[in-house]
Amino acid sequence: MVKSTDNVVALRPPKEETKRGLEKRWSKEVLEPGFTFVPSVILRAQARLHIDATELAVLLHLIDHWWEDDTMPFPSKKRLAERLGVSDKTVQRAMKRLEDEGLIKREPRSHASGGQASNRYDLSPLVEKLKPIARDMVEARDQAAATRRAASRPGLKRRPKVDPAS
Repeated sequence: MVKSTDNVVALRPPKEETKRGLEKRWSKEVLEPGFTFVPSVILRAQARLHIDATELAVLLHLIDHWWEDDTMPFPSKKRLAERLGVSDKTVQRAMKRLEDEGLIKREPRSHASGGQASNRYDLSPLVEKLKPIARDMVEARDQAAATRRAASRPGLKRRPKVDPAS
C-alpha cells in the first residue's frame, strides 16, 4: 500500500543532516562556538530595506543574539559596539535608523532593583517587512525559471521568417 506521504519531498533536511552539511562546509571547529541562521532575503534586500552596511551589521548582530523563539534579543549597545569595533554612538545611530525604517522596535527593560537594563529589540517588524519582499523574490525566481523553460522548448519561441525578396 502506498502512503500519501511517499511522494512528498521534505522542504528542509532533518536537523542532523543540516548540521553535518554545515560542518562539512565550515568545519566542526569553526561551528563549535555557535552559529546563526540568517535568511538570504535580508542580505539580498538590503537596498530595499533602506539600510547601509553599518545598520546591516548591527541588525545581523541583533539576530545573532536572538536565541529563543519567544524571547527577543537584548544585547547592550556597548557589547554591539565592541563586537563591531565602532563607537557606542555609531551603534545608537544605527539602532535609531533601524527603528525609523520600521525594522526593529526598542522596548525598555529595567532591573528588579529598578535600574535601567539594556533594551529589548523586537525583530517581528523586520520579519513582517521581509515577508512581501520574500514573496516578490520567489515570484521573480519562478518567472525566470518559467522563461528559461519556455526558451528551451522547441516551437514556443519561433523567430519571424524573413522574406528573402525584401
